[in-house]
Amino acid sequence: MSEERDWSALPSELLHLIAQELLDLIDFIRLRAVCSAWRSSVPLSDPPHQFPWLLELFDRGSFSSLRRKQRFYSVCSAQTLMIPLTKRKLKLQNFVHRGVYSGYLPFAGDDDSGSNLLFFNPLTNDHFSLPSTDGGLDTPWMVWTGSDPVRNRTIVVDDQNLVWTSELGRWAFYDRSIRKWVEHSGYYDHCCCYWQGMFFFTCIHKDTEVFDVQSRELLCKIPPPKTESIQDWLDRDGIARRVAQTYLVVSSGVILRVIWFRGVWEKMSVEESVFHIYRLDFERAEDKSCWDPISDIGDQILFLGETNGFSMTAKPSIGFKKGCIYFIDPNKNKPYMHDVLAGTVERLPSPFEECAWFLPGL
Repeated sequence: MSEERDWSALPSELLHLIAQELLDLIDFIRLRAVCSAWRSSVPLSDPPHQFPWLLELFDRGSFSSLRRKQRFYSVCSAQTLMIPLTKRKLKLQNFVHRGVYSGYLPFAGDDDSGSNLLFFNPLTNDHFSLPSTDGGLDTPWMVWTGSDPVRNRTIVVDDQNLVWTSELGRWAFYDRSIRKWVEHSGYYDHCCCYWQGMFFFTCIHKDTEVFDVQSRELLCKIPPPKTESIQDWLDRDGIARRVAQTYLVVSSGVILRVIWFRGVWEKMSVEESVFHIYRLDFERAEDKSCWDPISDIGDQILFLGETNGFSMTAKPSIGFKKGCIYFIDPNKNKPYMHDVLAGTVERLPSPFEECAWFLPGL
């Protein structure tokens, strides 16, 4: 007769190693639910390294929305997850479909408190509201302020009306340490990143403006690469393309400018897209040649949304391929993968008609 094992007596060190190898936070939560001994050995504050899920979007005509029983798809484990959005008065029609999401889903307008922005975590039901800014800034974006895209993040908002009229817009970021918005007047069109105490802002064909976060002083302007400054670019394959979007992404401690070129003709497919990648040599930021072209991103993986994105280091058996860019086509909200070395683009399998990247966090 085999001896019965007391699984609750597994060493804490072993449980920690097992937990860190789990592909999905859902499995991490299930592990903690086994017994009190496992729960105490695997704290919520130390979840496994996560990779993004696909968040299902629902077309509501002129905008995208969510549902009470919200579906997510894990690329790593090929599982479709149904997670109820249990905050009773959450206004799903106010969901802000913008870019890539980390931990929290943004909503324009709180339920009762009257604040402008509400952020809700579908895994923990945690939520927080941010007060209105003096300028009425109401379009939130996640900006990553460290190497961990779940723990190191802040929120930037912009005055969308001013941007659309091509006037001087304003941007602001929320400083949790002082619980206040830090605002700045200056042209801003969503594409931004944070690096070593500075914010970098740019848009298609424009200079990158570099601001000191604390003083809000404009430090310098960095011209775009030559390929981006041309309206229609004739690429090496002889196909005329134009810039669809420009991204600023911090990857392995450096800033990358990722330029997405799509075919000029509407009938050209997303698979015929081309990406050019440049690395910022900030020591030569005053020189026009400070964006250096690169042909390989090594073991990094870039995840791009509508206008923002982040980088992660590849791990074995995660369902994502190193040296690739995973992006969402904003026209139809479909996921694609670009292999940087091979130069190819392919559609990713997804159970959803429309989707966005969501990085789960506790």
